[in-house]
Amino acid sequence: MLSNNIILNLPFDESDGSTIAYDYSPSRADGHVNGAQFTAGKNGNAIKFKGNDTCEVSKFVLPNFDRDFTLSAWVKGGEIECGSPSKLIWVLLFSGSNNSIDLIIGARPDTWVFLALTKQAGNFNFYVNSSPVKTLSNSSTLKGISLNQDYYGGSYGLGLLDDVKVYNKALTREELYEDFTNKYHQSYLIDGIDFRKYGVFVSDSKGVVSRPKLKSMASVSWDNYHGEAVDLNHKFYEPREITLSCFIKADNKSDFIAQSSQFEQLFDKKGTQRLMLDVHPVKPLVYEVYCKDEINLVKKWSDSMMIGTFELKLIEPEPVKRVLKHISAGDSTKLCSITFTTEKLVNIYWGDGSADFDISGQNLTLKHNYTDRGDFFVIITGCIDEIYLFSTNSIIVWNKL
Repeated sequence: MLSNNIILNLPFDESDGSTIAYDYSPSRADGHVNGAQFTAGKNGNAIKFKGNDTCEVSKFVLPNFDRDFTLSAWVKGGEIECGSPSKLIWVLLFSGSNNSIDLIIGARPDTWVFLALTKQAGNFNFYVNSSPVKTLSNSSTLKGISLNQDYYGGSYGLGLLDDVKVYNKALTREELYEDFTNKYHQSYLIDGIDFRKYGVFVSDSKGVVSRPKLKSMASVSWDNYHGEAVDLNHKFYEPREITLSCFIKADNKSDFIAQSSQFEQLFDKKGTQRLMLDVHPVKPLVYEVYCKDEINLVKKWSDSMMIGTFELKLIEPEPVKRVLKHISAGDSTKLCSITFTTEKLVNIYWGDGSADFDISGQNLTLKHNYTDRGDFFVIITGCIDEIYLFSTNSIIVWNKL
């Protein structure tokens, strides 16, 4: 899996105004943004440079260039009234005097192009839209890499960057093509278990990104006046209702009974279950839910392959939340820390099955140590708009979902 080899992953999906570009790799080399903006990009948002802006990563993910690596990014050159840049120039600087590699790539202004550079021993392979365009060799020590453009109206680049990634291996053309085509197979998981383990597939979903219904608001119906007076300054939501249209298939009756029974028992555990819709490479949709209604399987018995259909109706009792991602890659990164102020009670689900309930106060700092390595999505539920002075060492995936 390429996720095991990625050492920098900047999707630039932050909201405009953010001064941080989160690194979703275990390196957590977050970028510090100075002047650049976040705007609509190739995949989600992208970072926009106007010629004098910067985004500087907080640590070296490649301490030296001796190892094999891959650098890839989506790039779109800016467009101006006169002198729009039309070239992208790779420059690789090596030890010694006048020792460099320059490669010019034509790039139409305001057009997205996928660029990649791989290093394998002394060979440097250049790709455009996942197709190889040039292989150059140099056995000297690589000292630096830059991607430039023929723009002279500022100190830095003019245009947009999206999905900047660095891998600690030389990706193959097939692997780059997979990244280029952005093929991502969505999946549904409950408490980290893929539905497909039980032969269950989701054909349709309702409620996952819908706005929940408002609770009844205080209102007065005055005699001799039209309509009613409603308190619209206090809006709060009913629980979220999620309906997943599912089908289950098995090789025979015995397997059908076993698979359906095991799947249904996932919802018998105490407390809520973690539903994850893995629909995005780094930003899944997550919910703490329970199943109240029956699971009514419609099927026809058969001695061969069996298929049944059912609707899985789930309730998210706390429908407004903030979602964080904590990457625990070892002892130095196992601690998740959250600091905030809130007068109203909030709950925190740490993503490993543990939770803290009914938390409120001034300048609170909550800490949680993960015993296992991995990616953990932390859910904070409650009146998110009334949480102040919020800070964390984790990634803010969804500020409000």
